[in-house]
Amino acid sequence: MKQITKVNKRLLIQITVLITVIISAFNHYLISINKPIPWISESIFHYICPTCGVTSIYLFITSSTLWVDKIKSILGLVIGLSIILTIILGPVICGFICPFGAIQDLVPRVGKKIFRGKYNNFISKKLDNKLKYLRYISLVLAVILTASSSVMVLQAINPYHAFLAIFNRSSISLIGVFILILIILGSLFIQRPWCKYLCPYGAFLGIFNKFKVFRVVRDKDRCLNCKRCNKKCPMGIEIQTNQALRDVRCISCLDCVDKKVCPKANTIYFTSKDLEENTNLDESLEVK
Repeated sequence: MKQITKVNKRLLIQITVLITVIISAFNHYLISINKPIPWISESIFHYICPTCGVTSIYLFITSSTLWVDKIKSILGLVIGLSIILTIILGPVICGFICPFGAIQDLVPRVGKKIFRGKYNNFISKKLDNKLKYLRYISLVLAVILTASSSVMVLQAINPYHAFLAIFNRSSISLIGVFILILIILGSLFIQRPWCKYLCPYGAFLGIFNKFKVFRVVRDKDRCLNCKRCNKKCPMGIEIQTNQALRDVRCISCLDCVDKKVCPKANTIYFTSKDLEENTNLDESLEVK
């Protein structure tokens, strides 16, 4: 298989989704003044929302609706497809599709020019290892608030909802806007701060990294230990210390597999096979 991990291709997908979401958000405003674009809906983007995604799954499971009807619904199809995709490839929704993740990948392009080598190094590794558990607290909190019918509270503090409501002042939350601004400003110093430390949906999808079919595999015998893959990872994962990457924070962005990153060919792969099974992985295992 040829490699499909060129950064510009991932960025193109992210920007396309982001523009679509912005148009959808604007259409939300048009709906409020009875001038909608009939073929555009923002509802589906709530299902991949960092908070609403968790809420949707909880409500889907606990709903009294017959399972046959649940599965056939749009929500059921979106949730089912998302989970199946994550089981096979990992959280590619986070790495390629999430518009909020796209914002946190675009803003760092400015931050890296300002801070250069200091970028992404403002938080020590020791503190980072502690902060990464915050998003599981966020996940539990999202489930508890949903179970207690406090969805409006989640909506108020959800920065993604504030982004979707940017054209509609009547449904915008000042707290959400404040958190959104903090995340954007934070992205000037740290790549994907929301994804690393606070995203409940990312925490849920990250669990599937432990048993997903395809994962990043590093040939330790060929590795030069240059740590360039570590620096490229938007989630700050130490890829160079892993042989088969199963980190729950991996977003399957595949940036580390890009040929431009590793100076030695055939060292890092995105594959369903283990190096122990076949130490002579050839170019057919590369995913381009």
